[in-house]
Amino acid sequence: MDFGFTAEQEKFRQEIRAFLDAELPPDWVGYVAPTTGDHIANSNDGWQIFKDIARKLGEKGWLSLFWPKEYGGQSRSYVDYLIFSEEIARRGSPGYNPIAVKMLAPTLIDYGTEEQKERYLKPIAKGQEFWCEGFSEPDAGSDLASLQTKAMKDGNHFIISGQKTWSTFADYSDWCCLLARSDPHSRRARGLSFFLVDLSTPGITLRPIENMAGDLHFSQIFLEDVRVPRESLVGRENEGWQVTQALLGYERSSIEFVAMVQSMIERLAKYARATPGIQTTHARDLLARLAIEAEIGRLINYRIAWLHDKGMATDWHAAMTKLYSTDLFKHAASAAMQLLGLYGQLDKREDIAPLQGWIEHFYLVSFGATIAAGTSEIQKNIIALRGLGLPRG
Repeated sequence: MDFGFTAEQEKFRQEIRAFLDAELPPDWVGYVAPTTGDHIANSNDGWQIFKDIARKLGEKGWLSLFWPKEYGGQSRSYVDYLIFSEEIARRGSPGYNPIAVKMLAPTLIDYGTEEQKERYLKPIAKGQEFWCEGFSEPDAGSDLASLQTKAMKDGNHFIISGQKTWSTFADYSDWCCLLARSDPHSRRARGLSFFLVDLSTPGITLRPIENMAGDLHFSQIFLEDVRVPRESLVGRENEGWQVTQALLGYERSSIEFVAMVQSMIERLAKYARATPGIQTTHARDLLARLAIEAEIGRLINYRIAWLHDKGMATDWHAAMTKLYSTDLFKHAASAAMQLLGLYGQLDKREDIAPLQGWIEHFYLVSFGATIAAGTSEIQKNIIALRGLGLPRG
């Protein structure tokens, strides 16, 4: 079995690195975000940097690598796409909106109408429109099937009312892919429908949520009698759960978390070589162990990409990668704080903060990693039920 990349893939990786070297600001730190990829630069012009790089990534065709050519893609392998997302995450690069690129777009290719594909895929591929999710609610997170946001049919429209929370990137997004209960008499996963909602529609209010690291990456979305056309429905009415599960399957491939851990290891190793005080046996052992664990994570994620390219089912394998990658992310953050001691608690405002406060930020955002996109407990359930065939308890 060959675990290596082809010469073309290695060349592609170097091309991405050269692009990021040329396009990122010279003082770029690349603080990690609560969910990988949705990062805004830590400066007043951060949003403009994000949009500029998104447009350039679109011009390269990198935002639609694995999409079919008839929908603006390059029909390249999912392994190629993973190389791209790995390099973007290693640098904490802006310009990449994974909710649109790796989650919604392939879901629309699978379930959307031709009109929907024509309308929404091209702007995503060009880095011109950005998306967020409208799934979780104040009383429906891991138990998503219990959501209460309602979508009542009114002629050729649906009227949506309810509240969504923990919506990553909503404050910067143009559109939202939203799950709502279209059958008021239904229970659990039955009677839910999947909608594409323009966030400029009257009746929508956004309220940002600040996380522990001081980032405003999340928002609450309030919907009050929001009218959306029937054409915004993806898949069949009352069968949105199937569409949602497809989207979540794309979301849970998580090499980005592993890439950020590898970036952290590289930074810590460089810092340790220049800092005699932490050149200890403990530090060497810790970083060596993390390097092994990160390499395992890479192999698991690339195996998922290989399965995808072979047309094989990846639902419970995706849960495995999500569980391993986010647990690694949290564990590595804790280990890094342990290695740096009290200095690791200093943030970017302190001149003496190691690595410009990167480790402190890494640690604070790591707690959300094992919760977002389904908690670790949910991933274990998926592996047990779908992968191992165990009965429900």
